Amino acid sequence: MRRITLTIASLGLAFFLAACNAEGQFDATPAASTGEQVQRIVGGSTFDGLPAVGAFVYHGEQHCTGTVVAPRTVLTAAHCVRGFQADRMRFVLGPSAFSPEADIPVASMQAHPSYNAWSLANDIGVVYLAEDAPVEPMGVVRHMDSSWVGESLFFVGYGVSNGFNQTGAGIKRAVWMDISRVNPTSFRYDDPHRNTCNGDSGGPAFYRDAGGNYLLAGVTSHGDRYCTDYGVNVRVDTYLDWLDLPDEPEVDPCQGETFEGRCDGNVLIWCEDNEVRQQNCSDSDTICGYAPDQGYHACIEPEPEPEPEPEPEPEPEDPCQGETFVGRCDGDIVIWCENEEVRQVDCSNSDKTCGFDDGQGYYACVDMAEPEPEPEPEDPCQGETFEGRCDGDTVIWCENEEIMTVDCGEHDRTCGYSSTHDYYGCLF
Repeated sequence: MRRITLTIASLGLAFFLAACNAEGQFDATPAASTGEQVQRIVGGSTFDGLPAVGAFVYHGEQHCTGTVVAPRTVLTAAHCVRGFQADRMRFVLGPSAFSPEADIPVASMQAHPSYNAWSLANDIGVVYLAEDAPVEPMGVVRHMDSSWVGESLFFVGYGVSNGFNQTGAGIKRAVWMDISRVNPTSFRYDDPHRNTCNGDSGGPAFYRDAGGNYLLAGVTSHGDRYCTDYGVNVRVDTYLDWLDLPDEPEVDPCQGETFEGRCDGNVLIWCEDNEVRQQNCSDSDTICGYAPDQGYHACIEPEPEPEPEPEPEPEPEDPCQGETFVGRCDGDIVIWCENEEVRQVDCSNSDKTCGFDDGQGYYACVDMAEPEPEPEPEDPCQGETFEGRCDGDTVIWCENEEIMTVDCGEHDRTCGYSSTHDYYGCLF
């Protein structure tokens, strides 16, 4: 959706800093309350897992991403909450922010007290929900250092899927990326094909431990203007005292293994008396499998091997290797099979071309036909452009081959040209 553009003067410092360019100057493009986003997943895939990751909706439009870390606490970026009203913010769960599986009102929001909107230092904040989220909260990484460089993290967000045309927001996506640098309160990733972008702000970067558990390591903060070069996340472990999160649950002595067990090849693995146990079924000439009468995996007798299928009769050799009497065209050359022999003729030698002769019922040299002119493609937007135009206070533009409109008057704004974005939008 097209954003409703807010001016810096109208918001003071309470706006989103969308990205930082290579020279270190921050692109102070505000993310509007009606739907512009900060940071998205680039080069990833749609994702419906990790239900504790949800989207913030402000004035009905996708705004940022966040992660449930306690029943009523959602961790996000400071620039997602500073300057915004809690009673206009909602937290939604599910694969799409536009058709949520759960929609929870927000009670209050808090940015880190040392958050700096110009430098994006301490860009971390919390949102307190009006009721418990119907999901299991995520655990967090308690310590990170320079040894994490090269570690692969799992990034999730609801941002746009193209940093240049700002499309695709509101859909949950995920991507793996490697850490390239660890700083005292943040870490960075540099991948020309994968990134976070507009709408992913506040979203999580997860570390997957040896037991397959996902732990929150970072919160998406900012990156380059078009989300093609790098991104930066705030380290969660450096703000644990301020966040005051509940203690980690007790460690599972079996690290996820269960009494039901599982098979690793022909090795049976299960948990019994808080201890992981293994048994190689090959030692007893059995195979590892599920025993439905016992309700768990065990070493079971193998099924008898079925009788082998009889070998099919070999196909007789084709002297023409697939060529037929009907023939075919290879450019202007007719190729066909006749009397069990492959033959060909170059039609260009007789100023003709290869084609199907309806009268003969096979391919032959035929007279060249005049090419029919290609029809002019229809314009689905009937002349409207992505730059758009104003019709009174209504913005009209073309996006994804569809004419889009928004009535700026409904948002107490007027239609005008935004030089920051090079298109018409709703301005104060």
